[in-house]
Amino acid sequence: MVLTEEKLKIMYKQKKMDILEVDEGTILTPSARQFLSEKGIELVNVQEKLSNEIQEEKVIQEVKSKYKGINGELYMDKPEYMTQIYGNVLVKKDNKRIVLRGKIDSLQAKWLVLSKGLESCKNANLIKDLESVEKFIKKILVSEVLGEALGELDILGNSLDQIKEISHNPNKFFKRGHLFEISKKDDEIILKLNEVRTYSREVEISAIEAFVKENGVVERKDLLTALNRMSSVIYIMMLKGAVGEYGNR
Repeated sequence: MVLTEEKLKIMYKQKKMDILEVDEGTILTPSARQFLSEKGIELVNVQEKLSNEIQEEKVIQEVKSKYKGINGELYMDKPEYMTQIYGNVLVKKDNKRIVLRGKIDSLQAKWLVLSKGLESCKNANLIKDLESVEKFIKKILVSEVLGEALGELDILGNSLDQIKEISHNPNKFFKRGHLFEISKKDDEIILKLNEVRTYSREVEISAIEAFVKENGVVERKDLLTALNRMSSVIYIMMLKGAVGEYGNR
């Protein structure tokens, strides 16, 4: 649409105005613009005005809202089926990262119960290793929740690379083979450690589901590595138990 000075004069004669709203794409001739300037009439693009109003309303709603969803949805209150994934951002409680947090939390709980139950062994080496793993699990949990890198880790007095080497070579480090045939005849310490070790594998799988995307993108490689080593760490403790480093139970 083209607006000329003549058209504007007719419109102004019919009804004086302070604002002229036009659709996007409307063309004004130079003389038409001069007429608007002389009359002090503000030119407003209807689409831009609507867009600005929508944006302003969105800003107002965001200020009023206490929470928001990962797709930008706003919430005044937290729905019972949702929880905070970080800050004031909500996701459903079956979100893969929330499921992972729950499993790491459960792993920590199981480890604390195990540690409490083995206190009566009064073995300094065992207590030291139990506490080392406890700190390891806590670091993983905090790192995931806060979104912070794990950094260098020391577990059972070894780096994660050393843990891998030790767990893969029991004959070199413990002068015995792998624990392939665990049974109820084994020491109670080994059986209890093995129970938590198997659960740690479930936690690792949950981490893979949360951080390895369908398009091949891998997030939080540090957490994936740490959780992969978790079962190896516990396996090393089982080997220590098998060669008598923790005494008998």
